Amino acid sequence: MKNKIQNKDLFQKIFEASGEGIIAVDEDGDILASNPACEQLFGYNPGELNDQNIDIIIPEKFRHLYKNYIKKRGPGLKRERHLWGIKKDGSTFYLNLRISPSVIDGKNVTIAFFWDATQEKEYAQELEQKVQERTQEVMETVQKLSESNIRLEDQIRITNLAEGEAVTSKNIASEIAKNFPNGFVAVMDEQSKIVFADGDALEQLGLKQFYQEGRSIDDISVFSEERKAKIKESIKKTLSGKHLSFEVSYKDKYFAVNTAPLTDKNNKISSSLHVYNDISKQKEIEFTIQNALKSEQELNDMKSRFVSLASHEFRTPLSAILTSAILIGKQNGDGKADKREKYLARIERNVNNLTIILNDFLSLSKMDEGKVMPINERVDLISYSKKLVKDTNITLKKNQTIMVTSANEELFVHLDRKLLNHILNNLLSNASKYSSEGATIDFKITEKNKTILLEISDHGIGIPQEEQKYIFGRFFRAKNAFNIEGTGLGLSIAKHYTELMGGTITFKSEPKHGTTFSVELPIQK
Repeated sequence: MKNKIQNKDLFQKIFEASGEGIIAVDEDGDILASNPACEQLFGYNPGELNDQNIDIIIPEKFRHLYKNYIKKRGPGLKRERHLWGIKKDGSTFYLNLRISPSVIDGKNVTIAFFWDATQEKEYAQELEQKVQERTQEVMETVQKLSESNIRLEDQIRITNLAEGEAVTSKNIASEIAKNFPNGFVAVMDEQSKIVFADGDALEQLGLKQFYQEGRSIDDISVFSEERKAKIKESIKKTLSGKHLSFEVSYKDKYFAVNTAPLTDKNNKISSSLHVYNDISKQKEIEFTIQNALKSEQELNDMKSRFVSLASHEFRTPLSAILTSAILIGKQNGDGKADKREKYLARIERNVNNLTIILNDFLSLSKMDEGKVMPINERVDLISYSKKLVKDTNITLKKNQTIMVTSANEELFVHLDRKLLNHILNNLLSNASKYSSEGATIDFKITEKNKTILLEISDHGIGIPQEEQKYIFGRFFRAKNAFNIEGTGLGLSIAKHYTELMGGTITFKSEPKHGTTFSVELPIQK
């Protein structure tokens, strides 16, 4: 008799602790029992649903579906579907329904689980509030568990008056635990041995064989030692009288765990109740929000760097142009032609620098809008490269030269002329900027089967080893290049354009000994 009483108490607590709405109905659809979560889900006060017909919470046009649904019975049969529910105030809402046929005291009984499906369609900004509400509900339920012990004399009196009712309640609670949706329930003793465990998630996670009565947490071979230690620690804290709430993950699933101490007939804490609720969908939305916030932060940082770089990179050449123009105005006398040519060359060089900067910013904008698409045309790469180098000479430092070498006199390819121009201009400009006056820049063109290899080498300052992995990032400037003009966009754009034409770009660099960039593109004859 005492065992029945204790079992009833345990299952009743599980029944009340469930975050899902649960009812038991007979073949006529009359409600035999309902838990607090179900009453709350449909807006009823405690006890109002008992002895009512299921029609009270199912809209009229769906009642025939439900009744047909529960008539099909079979051993071990479990089914789930979506329906609309109706609350006490007459409002309707979208819900999930899952049933488990059972036989209790020789009568066909259906255990029905309800949960509000509208939360799965809520916007991401409501997630945090929903999780907080759910946690608060669980904590209130756990609090009720600790306050719900009644005296042994009252238990005996109640049992003697309604023994048959106790057996029925035990059977209903047992069915609830076995079919606990979106999670599972486990009770462990002070030796970390399993007293009771059941629920859908145990099957889904492949843990059913381990969570058996009498087995220890240490016997769960699929758990790491670290995970076992954390579970045992939570059991220990719960047995000391604490109520815990935390999250765990296993096999790409996330669970909100709430624990509560359970007492024996002497009102002494004897076991630890752990209720696991699957919150994987909520976590997925949470991760999406976090990634969106991270992307937004990166975009804001990028905008800040853009404004800073743009203001600096435009100011420098504009100041040089203005100064040179003023000096030209003062060099009107005879014998000052050389000085005038020097200042005119400086103006032309800075105008070209401004053009490169503007092209970088315009290219960045077009890339982000997805407007850059390669338009291939037939190009003699050798003559094209020589002309490009000739046009670039005016931007070189004093006495710098670019040497173009190739085993081919002609090499026809089908590539986008504008994209190719941007790639080579950027690499040649960098080679000049990061090399000293009088340096030689090597530009080598090689045909390799169905591809061409363009190699641009300098003997300049090189790229620090620890920063080489960031070199193609937007706005990145190596620490040894801060005093040299540049936006930090060129290589990022060059890489993007190279890949648009089906090619690859790589580099080798050694600090103080120079850098070689290699661009490999398909010939596409």
